[in-house]
Amino acid sequence: MNPLTQFKKIPILPLLIALALAFGAAAGAAPDYVLQNTSTRQTAIWYLNNNVFVRGAYGPTLPTGWGVAGVADFNGDGHADYALFDPVTRQTAIWYLSGPTLIRRAYGPTDPSGWGLVATADFNGDGKPDYVLQNTSTRQTTIWYLNNNVFVSGAFGPTVPAGWSLVEVEGVCESCGYWDY
Repeated sequence: MNPLTQFKKIPILPLLIALALAFGAAAGAAPDYVLQNTSTRQTAIWYLNNNVFVRGAYGPTLPTGWGVAGVADFNGDGHADYALFDPVTRQTAIWYLSGPTLIRRAYGPTDPSGWGLVATADFNGDGKPDYVLQNTSTRQTTIWYLNNNVFVSGAFGPTVPAGWSLVEVEGVCESCGYWDY
């Protein structure tokens, strides 16, 4: 089996569509891919069955300068929400979704200078998503524990080796049940 030919089974992304992140679907309810068009800022949600495209829907269009940094259920309604980041203002925001439909917005904490939001996951096991930030010059990481869109506390994580960037959390730690990166 040639792994390069296996990609023919996956739908080809339209020109200028960037994959913002991918994560596993839970019982088919959560999106498998969230896409962002780099020129129009339109988002799209794709649902897959293994590696086969099943259906998709357009999500909300992002404001200029903002990008999707993570996807998690911030308000506990069972629907994935967008965690957004504007690297110029360092502002974060949460867009609460019902499927692909934007239902409300809230600003989150502003990142310190030199830091950027890179991922979201529940790190302390309280059932609420948290932010992972990385300092681009020192490569230091930190976890910001949140209650919905409100900063509760933070803790420094490991420093990423030179030449590497943290781009997303990997998954649940098998022995502890928490997210790792």
